[in-house]
Amino acid sequence: MASNRSRSEDLMAPLVSADDICARNSNGSRRSSPGLSWKHPPPPHQDNGEKGPPELTLAPSIGGAAIAAMSFFNVSGGPWGSEDIFSASDPATGVAGIIFFAVCFCVPQILVTAELSCALPSNGGYSIWVREAFGDFWCFQETYWQWVSGVADAAVYPVLICDTVLQLLDRTHVGMVEKIAWRAMTAALLSLPTYVSISRVPSLLITLAVCTGAPVVAFVLYGLRFFDPAVMYARRTKGPIRYGKFLNVLFWNLEGWDCISTCTALCAEPRERTIPRGLFVAMVATTVQYVLVLVLAAGVSEESYPWESWNDGTLPSIGRTVGPWMSALLLGASVAGNAGQYLSEFMEDSYLLQGAAEVRIVPRFLGKTLPLSGVPWMANTAQLLIIIVLMSFDFSDILVFDNFFCATAMALEFLAYFKLRWHRPDLPRPFRTPTACLPLFIPALMVLVLVWVHCLSGDARCINLGALAVGVPYGLWVAATSRREHEEGHRSGLDHLVEDD
Repeated sequence: MASNRSRSEDLMAPLVSADDICARNSNGSRRSSPGLSWKHPPPPHQDNGEKGPPELTLAPSIGGAAIAAMSFFNVSGGPWGSEDIFSASDPATGVAGIIFFAVCFCVPQILVTAELSCALPSNGGYSIWVREAFGDFWCFQETYWQWVSGVADAAVYPVLICDTVLQLLDRTHVGMVEKIAWRAMTAALLSLPTYVSISRVPSLLITLAVCTGAPVVAFVLYGLRFFDPAVMYARRTKGPIRYGKFLNVLFWNLEGWDCISTCTALCAEPRERTIPRGLFVAMVATTVQYVLVLVLAAGVSEESYPWESWNDGTLPSIGRTVGPWMSALLLGASVAGNAGQYLSEFMEDSYLLQGAAEVRIVPRFLGKTLPLSGVPWMANTAQLLIIIVLMSFDFSDILVFDNFFCATAMALEFLAYFKLRWHRPDLPRPFRTPTACLPLFIPALMVLVLVWVHCLSGDARCINLGALAVGVPYGLWVAATSRREHEEGHRSGLDHLVEDD
């Protein structure tokens, strides 16, 4: 997903530890943050004579199985929010779209991630790739775009939770003010753990990951007895395929494979084997999950919940066709999965703001922390306010905003990949993309173009372009400041954020 989507990105926030990275990312966040891992939550900034956060220490290695699990939960984390893949098209087209995306979009991003993560094994991830190819200005743009996408991604999950609960209560026609109030309250409740103690969040996320995975497996296994395979031949009766929405939801549910680049320095050797192997295992698991759950859900609910009427949050309601207990299980799984995704994304983005404030790239008041726990309460609050504003939009509108910045950042990663391949042929590449796979980048780039066209053709066009424009003067200032500090013989704030110390 995001979805998700990430993440979530998200880029340069310091993390807590390698174990915490696995735990936090194993809940469904679609993006992560470059930067080394903190052994403990960051304490308040202390002026020690130079800019930058406290000393960082590399944590233990992440093996192939952990890479697969982290990537799966970053990209997907469950089928929640994927219902529109079928309702915007039909079952056969939906399955074909998932498989097409997996081969022609996910594979190129995985290959780029594997090659550049092995060539530039830094936790700065895609920020480092772009900086090596295009310099500080575009490095900041990549960082800014990923952060904006990550905040929008975090706003999706309270919306999904509220929409799911309202559908089960048959209250889908509540007023906008009431709906926003419920969403804001949900976001505030989900954010509470990040105000209390950051150190307790990873263990909470592990529990949420188990709670969201087990009911999905039970639904697939138990629902097979009710499945009608004839659903695969069903065709639309309510107008033509809505290609824009179809593309938007597919993209959100299957993007984010670059997430592991933010933990590259922690990956076990040989990276040229563990990273691509883990990513491809996760891709297969993600693809199979979407196909099985959506096809099965369509086949067991033809009369009560026909696939043409699905929208975000419908899957738990479909569980009623199997039994009331299944509906309850899927509701719990949906809430747990979305809560875990929100917590992960929210915490990563908050530490990004707090870390950027520490090195004075953003206003310093955003770096204020609680004295005992080190919780970045000011960054939390600022981010929560932004999320509440975003939640005034519908689910599909938030996805448009999220996908626009995610696609823009991904296009810059692809350009950095090709430039480094052409202009840095001497760069050691333990893993190298097979030449036979290079043609896959053509449909992948076409997908990005189509996402842009869709995101800039609707009501969100002005918001997308406005938010994009904000990063330009800010990036020019950051790049100029970085250049001046280098000329003075000092490390810049950008160095501290995206490089391993």
